[in-house]
Amino acid sequence: MANWAGKSAVLVTIAGTASFFSSAFAADNPPTDTIFKNRLQSYMAGGYDPLTTPTDWFAPTEKLEGGNLPDPLVATPTRRTIPDGALEVAKAYAISKDSMALIVVRGDHIELEYYDQGVGRDTRFNPQSMSKTLLALAVGAAVRDGYIQSVDDRIDRYFSYLKDDPRGAITVKNLLQMSGGLAQISSSMEVSAENPAVRQHLGSDFIEPILGLELVDPPGARWDYNNNETTLLGHLLTVATSRRYVTWLAETIWQPLGLRDADMYLDRPGGSVMMSCCILSRPMDFLRIGMMLRDKGQYAGRQIVPASWIDQMITPAETSDGYGYQTWLGDRNVEADFPADVSPNYSWASEQYVAKDTFQMNGFGFQRVWVVPSRDLVILRAGRTWPAKWDESAIPNTIVRAIDSVEGMQK
Repeated sequence: MANWAGKSAVLVTIAGTASFFSSAFAADNPPTDTIFKNRLQSYMAGGYDPLTTPTDWFAPTEKLEGGNLPDPLVATPTRRTIPDGALEVAKAYAISKDSMALIVVRGDHIELEYYDQGVGRDTRFNPQSMSKTLLALAVGAAVRDGYIQSVDDRIDRYFSYLKDDPRGAITVKNLLQMSGGLAQISSSMEVSAENPAVRQHLGSDFIEPILGLELVDPPGARWDYNNNETTLLGHLLTVATSRRYVTWLAETIWQPLGLRDADMYLDRPGGSVMMSCCILSRPMDFLRIGMMLRDKGQYAGRQIVPASWIDQMITPAETSDGYGYQTWLGDRNVEADFPADVSPNYSWASEQYVAKDTFQMNGFGFQRVWVVPSRDLVILRAGRTWPAKWDESAIPNTIVRAIDSVEGMQK
């Protein structure tokens, strides 16, 4: 059986890939999009799932121009502030869950940097939906620079065709908080040439499908994680700034942070990049983004986005205590035992976070950046296979408790 997951991934194939794709292309009315067909065939030939799809599969791509600020220094043994035993426990947990990277930074120094599966510091990975947090930062830069007047702006200010449409009442803030009220593009999990979500993610136009999504809830009434609210937000940003998304993101966030060149997945040559996912980059780049979030928008002595914007990003939405502006907050699904019959991507924790100010960039397949300002701590975990019974609290709580045991902190 092959499945489609439209929440955070490009394509989910669990098993039976070849037999499915044969039937998909034998459908009575298959799409005529050649790019879609070619991508689907390529995916089939590779036998991929979203965590094993190599970064060079994504084509075409657009370069996200970077900079050359140095990566954080590795702490010498005398500079380490986290007990070695705790770092080893965290590393052992990461290894047991088939992680390809685990990086821990305290202050400005790396206290643990672990790679596996042929990965090194300069290897690119797919951060999946951790890319959404970058869009929120880019929107903050547009608000700062006056291209977007306010997060309370209705979107019909930027999309004139919505002036007499109830969707025009959606605000920028609603989209930032996944509370716009738009329909999901598809409720089906099946990989099918007729599934609109599959056609969008593998097709030649990422934007057109969102323009027909209906309003199913009043704007601001309900939280619903929806990739296409993120896509609409990114489209609005390009209209407001009159810039390509890659250009705006590079100029306002990526280059000021001095991150390395990256690539973004294009729907077609000269078209639109995917803005809800898949900035093909280094794990170290996302760790450094976490450091900037931890430090209220500052990095290497430069204020990249206003501190007030970071505060807004990590303020709970009116519709969800666990979500801010394209950023996850606090605990999710804390239960004593791992529940039965849940999806592989189920976000379970055996206990609450010890540090109550913990927030995260989250990506499909348990790509994670935990940010803990009270402990001056950032942790990145990356993987490309499914870990069994992933525990959200295991790594951050191990490290936070070790810090507290040394420093006597209780925050």
